[in-house]
Amino acid sequence: MMLKKILFFILFQLYLCYSQAQEPVSVHLTEKDGLPDKEFYNIIEDRKGFIWLAADKGLFRYDGKVFKNYSNREKRGLSVFEPVEDQLGRIWCSNISGQFFYVEDDQLMTFIDLGKELNGELSDFVVTTEHLIVFTKYRIYYVDLLSKKVTTPYETTLAFGAPFEYNNDIFFGSFVNLCKLSKGYKKENLFEFELPKPKKNGEYNVNQKSKLFKLGSMLFFIREHNEKNRFFKLDLDKTQYAEIHDFELLSNQRHLSYFENNGQLWVATQNGVLVYSHENEAFKLEKQFLQRYHVTKIIKDKDDNFWFTTLNNGVFVIPNIHIERLNISEENSNISNLEKIDNNTLFFGTNNGDVGFYDVINHTEDIIDLPSTARVSAIKHHAKEQLTFISKDDDGFLLDNKTKQVNVFNNFHGAKSLSIINNENLLFANYADVRLLDSNNFNKKGQDISSNKRTFTSFYDSEYKSTYIGFIDDLVIYDCDWKPTHIRNNDQSIFAISLTKTKKGMVWVATFKDGIYGIAHDKVVSHFTTENGLVSNRIENIKADGNTLWIATDKGIQLLDVETKKIKTLTKRDGIVSYDISGIEILENTVVFSSNLGLFRIDKEKVFKTPIQHNVYFSQIEINEEATEVRPNYELDYDQNTINIEFNVNGFQFNQKGTYSYRLLGLNTDWVSTETGINSVKYNSLPAGIYTFQVKPVLDFESSDATIKELKFSIERPFWKTWWFISGLSFLVLGSTVLYYRRKIKQKEQQRQLEIKQLSLDNELINLKLENLRSQMNPHFIFNALNSIQEYIVLNQKILASIYLGKFADLIRTYLNHSTKGRITLQEEIDCLDMYLELEKLRFEDKLEYAINSSGSLTTGEVYIPTMLIQPYVENALKHGLLHRKTDRVLKIDFFINDKTKTVKCVIVDNGVGRDKAEAFKARKNKKHKSFATKATQDRLALLNYGKQKQVGVTVIDLFEDDQPSGTQVEINIPFTT
Repeated sequence: MMLKKILFFILFQLYLCYSQAQEPVSVHLTEKDGLPDKEFYNIIEDRKGFIWLAADKGLFRYDGKVFKNYSNREKRGLSVFEPVEDQLGRIWCSNISGQFFYVEDDQLMTFIDLGKELNGELSDFVVTTEHLIVFTKYRIYYVDLLSKKVTTPYETTLAFGAPFEYNNDIFFGSFVNLCKLSKGYKKENLFEFELPKPKKNGEYNVNQKSKLFKLGSMLFFIREHNEKNRFFKLDLDKTQYAEIHDFELLSNQRHLSYFENNGQLWVATQNGVLVYSHENEAFKLEKQFLQRYHVTKIIKDKDDNFWFTTLNNGVFVIPNIHIERLNISEENSNISNLEKIDNNTLFFGTNNGDVGFYDVINHTEDIIDLPSTARVSAIKHHAKEQLTFISKDDDGFLLDNKTKQVNVFNNFHGAKSLSIINNENLLFANYADVRLLDSNNFNKKGQDISSNKRTFTSFYDSEYKSTYIGFIDDLVIYDCDWKPTHIRNNDQSIFAISLTKTKKGMVWVATFKDGIYGIAHDKVVSHFTTENGLVSNRIENIKADGNTLWIATDKGIQLLDVETKKIKTLTKRDGIVSYDISGIEILENTVVFSSNLGLFRIDKEKVFKTPIQHNVYFSQIEINEEATEVRPNYELDYDQNTINIEFNVNGFQFNQKGTYSYRLLGLNTDWVSTETGINSVKYNSLPAGIYTFQVKPVLDFESSDATIKELKFSIERPFWKTWWFISGLSFLVLGSTVLYYRRKIKQKEQQRQLEIKQLSLDNELINLKLENLRSQMNPHFIFNALNSIQEYIVLNQKILASIYLGKFADLIRTYLNHSTKGRITLQEEIDCLDMYLELEKLRFEDKLEYAINSSGSLTTGEVYIPTMLIQPYVENALKHGLLHRKTDRVLKIDFFINDKTKTVKCVIVDNGVGRDKAEAFKARKNKKHKSFATKATQDRLALLNYGKQKQVGVTVIDLFEDDQPSGTQVEINIPFTT
């Protein structure tokens, strides 16, 4: 028994090695693609084309661009299992805690919690139009979808199997029989299975549920026995079954999942996917792939992409099973050149310096030893001589294909291109020379065609006996006598890197950055770029295949029908291994590409999928940067005019290779195309109007049958552009204009009255100035002054008389000068006061002491105050206060300048008899009239303060000492200017 297992293991490993030779190319989705988890249990595609994934971290939906998670607060734990779509399009799932959920209105809703009933068992379930039917190992629960009433109609002691929907019925196996739930959901036993022998204790050890799967119209049943899987084919008509022994590789596998594809059975196992064909009542293992991964589920979506979920390695997608990776060893996978020997054999060279044959039938490689390890720069097969020319960066070799003998080839290193001329001679082109080597002796230097000029490619046209050579700066065609002709496009050089010829005589030129050119009779007659179908203007390689042209670009591989001009595209999302294509060879129904990642081939008849109609839908609408509910029609206010529209086509491939065309009717009628991968349009500050936004998916350059999706919206006019607002505004403007001019006339009249009043005030102010001047030049003062002068003259004191007379004249001149000014500096006021007090001091016979002081941040010469304002108050202090005091007369005048408040505070303090005694003296002299100077001063203050925010203020304070009058203090606050 042990020997049998060992032998089986060896055979199985040998088969695995063989099966890897034709493994389809898969795309591994990981975190960098936005995949939210690496542990996945199940996958389905819903009727709208969304992919739903049940994973360890929850339920996810994939729309071709992003993965969206669905969860809610009631959900216990993260993991979910068994996504199922019901007849209403809702997606159901469950968790290990016994909770059942469904997605409705883009929200995960909790349907029921059967945690107590299931007790931690992960169950299978089916959703019908009326019930949720839950299959556990020993019970079947019915849950009414409306009332949520739970019933348990069926129980067993030998384990129910997983449900399987077949021909509109629900089948499931138990350990002893096959059962069916009919349309009334009543259990019907179809037939019984033979019971295997129980264990010694009389019990049956059942670790996993029985399962059913189908292939075509055939139904199969799997049951565990003695920890091994047994497979049976079921005949429902005859109620018979027959055991199948073709699945030996699956006998020890657990958690198998089955998938039917075009008559083949694909089985997801813990060792990848096994593919079985079924012929003559027998299953045959054809291939295995993804064998390093534990695959949990397989589906095929609407675009014929195959999806594989794995237990620990994320998700794999095979976008095209007709693209296969060939079995090139990893050390030889960086291929620099490829040549076709025959339809079964390829010859390749690598960047590591190796060369070898590859058998496309048996998928084996035969490496030829070469003494040099330098990069293989060019190879060429000479069919007539059965020789292969090998040029490396540092040496050249000649290989005999029959004997596999290698000889050193002199002067043959660093070739950029090799061409067989007239099926005889060899054209050798490298970084500096182009030489024609004679087939009689290839080791001779040969004929020089060009020298000291780098080449990139060459091609011999046997039909016209002409040779094309792509130089670094030009494309040149040589006739049979090697006469050159330069080929230009609109007088511009063509920089060729690859050349080929299609069936009807057109020579095609691939370029570095200008797409491809079609040349006929030395003239450019066709030009393809991204503007008419290419995915890129940077071409890697081209190869003619009849009247079609295979084009390898840095963004995809394309097939051009040169007659119809139609182009088909394959990208990495289709399974293309690499865009770094070093060679293309046609082998009957397949095309083989060499790349930096090895060899891969495509079935040229099947690789391009049948075009399907892609349905575009609106995924999100944002109005003024805020997401809103997606509706077919919107009525918007005038300020809701910034609109962002997102649209999408569900599917793995479309957003990687397709584009969208859109237009906004009402704004323009021209279709605008998006870049690949862009699926939104934003309009800023749209004017008022009625709009229809239209969008359609475009997968191919000339697609025109795509379904158009529409979104209508209207933007109201702003209220200030409506007729009622304009009419009202017109009346308002007219009325406002009338009121405005009436108000202006009234204001002008008021202004005129103010000007008249101001003139009156100015005249009155002038009069008051004159009255102030009169008070300052009163007769009594003048009489006293002149009397003092006369006394000095009589006493013959001429000098004193002269001094006194001069000061008196200066004071009078100063008064007269100040009377003509509106304002003077504080220093001028102080000087005037000093002259006045000095004269008054003589009057008091030098029994008067006075002092004038100033303080503040500004100098007295910087501050301007009204004229003739302080002297009347000083005169009052002398006349009414100090005059009645016989001795020790003292007068102090202090000025305080406040720069912050822009005021000057003048404090006048005398030690006279006080105001009460002064009034008493005045009464005795019968002086009952009020001094005209005092009244003039008060009137002038009123005029100065008229209409002013900052006013001149006067405060009089009686001073006392031991309750006896000791003088008077006058405080004058004067606003100043600078």
